Amino acid sequence: MNGFMQDTGLYWRPLGGNNIDQISGHCYQYTCVRQCQNKIKKSTIVVDLGKFDNHPALGVKNSVAAVPDIRALLEDKSFNFKALFLTHSHPDHLNGIIHYIRAGYKLPTLYGGKYTRLILQDLYQRYDIGKTQQPTFVEIADGEKFKFGDIEIEPVNASHTCFDCFGFIISDGQTTIYHSGDLKTDQSTYFRKPTNLKKLKQYAEKINFVVADFCGIVNDGIAWKEKDVLKKLVEVIRKSRKRKIFLPVYPTHTEMYILAFLAALKLRKNIVFYGNDDFYTYLEIIKKRGIDFEKIAGNRIKIVEGLPNDLAALNNNFVVIGSFNDIGEWFDASPKDSFALITARTYFNPLKGQMNVRNIKFITLKDYPILQGAGHAFLGDWEIIHNILPHAIFIPKHCPCYVAESFRPLAKFLNFEMIKPTPKNNDLFKLCGNQYELISTSPAVWLVAKDDCSFTEVWQKPTSGTGILKRTFSRRKTDENFKIMMCKRRK
Repeated sequence: MNGFMQDTGLYWRPLGGNNIDQISGHCYQYTCVRQCQNKIKKSTIVVDLGKFDNHPALGVKNSVAAVPDIRALLEDKSFNFKALFLTHSHPDHLNGIIHYIRAGYKLPTLYGGKYTRLILQDLYQRYDIGKTQQPTFVEIADGEKFKFGDIEIEPVNASHTCFDCFGFIISDGQTTIYHSGDLKTDQSTYFRKPTNLKKLKQYAEKINFVVADFCGIVNDGIAWKEKDVLKKLVEVIRKSRKRKIFLPVYPTHTEMYILAFLAALKLRKNIVFYGNDDFYTYLEIIKKRGIDFEKIAGNRIKIVEGLPNDLAALNNNFVVIGSFNDIGEWFDASPKDSFALITARTYFNPLKGQMNVRNIKFITLKDYPILQGAGHAFLGDWEIIHNILPHAIFIPKHCPCYVAESFRPLAKFLNFEMIKPTPKNNDLFKLCGNQYELISTSPAVWLVAKDDCSFTEVWQKPTSGTGILKRTFSRRKTDENFKIMMCKRRK
């Protein structure tokens, strides 16, 4: 791998996140090469180190995760790998760190937001990782600048589904890249910073490439705004005319904790936080991050964590917020006074069964798709960013490779310039100004972590339809979506 980086320039390589057919395990290498007194000098940073969710599909017994292969960067000192920058705290961008530490590797200094640090601290405790094993962590903020050799990197706020999310502006003095992180352009976030579009406008003439979160590119329009999701939550709950509302949330998506809380507060409904261990862990981390639900609520409503001792004390008027898959008999739920909002497609299917057994009415995303919220930019968001950065070349990430390929005809129609060929994991590109070149391509390796903390190498292979995770976009449906979008714009 090192032998391909001999000429002066900035090199970019996806090590995870540009998968053949699924989305997961994000990790991106940036290496700057300079000639210094007849010697080659390298500077390397990595953005994100996540885990691949569908590790069972890789066929290794006793697997617990799969992670991108960064061993060469850790073992070959000539790369001068000094910093690992983290866009946000979700497992597919963060949890690879844990498995490298458990396998005995020493990682460089980590750079990320406060909430990301809190999530990591919980993971260290969960996996019994002592302080001496933990990498140094530096908290970052929008506008700070860091320099590693010839690479300068500046965090830029990004709006996603959790706190302290960032993109990064990365430059070697000749080439400037906006690495978007996971984002939407929504400016209506609650208790979190929105995507800093103003900063992008300031850098508009300098940015040559956008490493772009294309996870939501298959959806037309602009990603749902949080203020509109909140408005719809309030509307649906009010319309139900029920006193007991069940509103499950994904543990990792703190955006929905906040919106569900604000909807209950607006409707003067008491709140019960009730869920599994993961839910309570995230709830505590949200509070450590500075969100004081009691203080925000004032004396307007009561807030209970865990099962309430006395429903009468809550006036039988409450919203249950949590990751619960079992409402049991704890809440005296009945068709007369209860209603549920299912805000995930499959995760809460057991709750649907319980509601059906009790003849309690509920709605799903089929009724109101907006209720799932949005963490990733839709096509309309990227059109906004393209208008801000009209001269930038877009490098797709966070989508199956065939989705990026399907998008190309529409991208051409919209005057998006996209890098060719579509990058796959382990492809190495040299970026120089507005020029680029594919330097090498070879099969990517996943390291499958096992119970005994060891790694097993597995070559990347198609995994759709195998393992426990089958979430890949339909290729046919993707093509149809882009054709429909093309027709709309032609009209």
